[in-house]
Amino acid sequence: MSINWVMLNQSGFVKLGNERVLLKLDSRISCELSVPSSLKARCEAFHRKSDRGTLFLTNKRIVYLPAKVTGEPKFESFSAPILKFQDATTSSSMWWGWMWKSDCVPVSGGGIPPDIPRIEVKFTFSDGGMNDFNLAYERLRERIYQYQEMRREMGPDADIPDEPLPAYEAPGSAPPEAARPSAQSRPAPAPVSAPAANYAAPAAREQRSDSSASRRPDGPPPDYEEAQAQQLSNRLEDHIRDEVNRGDGS
Repeated sequence: MSINWVMLNQSGFVKLGNERVLLKLDSRISCELSVPSSLKARCEAFHRKSDRGTLFLTNKRIVYLPAKVTGEPKFESFSAPILKFQDATTSSSMWWGWMWKSDCVPVSGGGIPPDIPRIEVKFTFSDGGMNDFNLAYERLRERIYQYQEMRREMGPDADIPDEPLPAYEAPGSAPPEAARPSAQSRPAPAPVSAPAANYAAPAAREQRSDSSASRRPDGPPPDYEEAQAQQLSNRLEDHIRDEVNRGDGS
C-alpha cells in the first residue's frame, strides 16, 4: 500500500498498464488508516483519515481519493494491490453505517514508516454500497490468487491468461441476412501483385546497426544513480519491515 503516490488527473487517477476500473463508489465513503491495536505498543504512531471520498476497485488494486486533500499530515490518495490486503471483515451499525476493514501490507517506498509491518484500512459506507464492493473484491482476490498459483505450478513461461474471457454476446449487432450481400453480387477481389524484392535491405540494416553501435553511449543513462539509490532504500525498508514481522510472530 502507499499514500499520496497515486498519479492524479482530471478524470480521477492515472491507470497502470492494462488496468480497468471494475467498480466506482463516490457517495459518502470515509477512509481511515492506522496502526493495528496489536502493534501500537512498539510501532511508530501513524494515522490518516478522510471523511469523504471516491473509492475505486480495479483489476489490480484498490484506490481511494479524498474529496478534499487534508492538511498535515497530508492525505491526498491511497492505493494498494489486491493481494496486499489480509483478513477483510465487514460490519454494520445504525450509528455509522457499513464498515469494511482489513489489514494491509505496505509496499516499499509507499510513504509508510518501515517499522510498521501492517496498516489497518477501514472504509465506512454511510450511504450503502459496501456489499457490492466486498463481493466484487472477494471474487477478484480469489481469481488473482488462483492465477498466481497456476503460474507458480506451471512456471513463468506458461501461457495462462490473467484476464477472464469476455462475456458472450448474442450477434444482435450483426447485419441481418437480408442486408448482407450475396456471394453472387459481391465483386471479385482485384489481384494483388507481389512487392518487388529489395535486395538492398540487408545491407541497409547492417549500415543502421553499425551506425547505432557507433552512437552507443559510454556512460550510464540519465537518473541511473538516483534509481540505484531508490532501489537500495526500498531493500533496506523491506529488511526493516521483515525484522519487525519476525519479532511480531515470536
